[in-house]
Amino acid sequence: MNSMIQKYVDQGFMTEAEGNYIDEAIQKKESVIVSGHRSAGIRPLMAALMAVAKGSFKSVQVKGFDDLNNDVEYFLIPGLDNLDFEKLIGEAMAKPNTSFISLKEPEHPYSLLKLLREVYKQNGDTSKVYHMLECSKIDDVPKLTKITRMSLGEKGKVIKVDFEG
Repeated sequence: MNSMIQKYVDQGFMTEAEGNYIDEAIQKKESVIVSGHRSAGIRPLMAALMAVAKGSFKSVQVKGFDDLNNDVEYFLIPGLDNLDFEKLIGEAMAKPNTSFISLKEPEHPYSLLKLLREVYKQNGDTSKVYHMLECSKIDDVPKLTKITRMSLGEKGKVIKVDFEG
């Protein structure tokens, strides 16, 4: 497991099994979305996961729509307040042979399921996999509380599987 992820396991933010799962997802070039409130530690986790992807793959930190034209394997998309975040995520999802790491927080709401269906209607691609990491505070301590793997089956039906670790 990457040391950036191991740190979160050591701190008790996530289990060893969850850490291995997330590390493996990034190594397979699958997209990761860190979800929750800022107080649940989602921004530092997102930054750590971006560093993991950046260390292994050609990537770019997205600051605007033009950055989606780069020839990369990973788009690193922080919370950007100055543009249509849902549209940006949708366009990143539609790029062939790429993945992204980003977040979903109250300040940047979007429907991943809606975007999955819209992108499928555009390009018919069912090859991509997305992992939603849900974080929240338990007894005032930030924790990873749920991981959901999402993909598209034939005919564009969304398949959701919760990680049981």
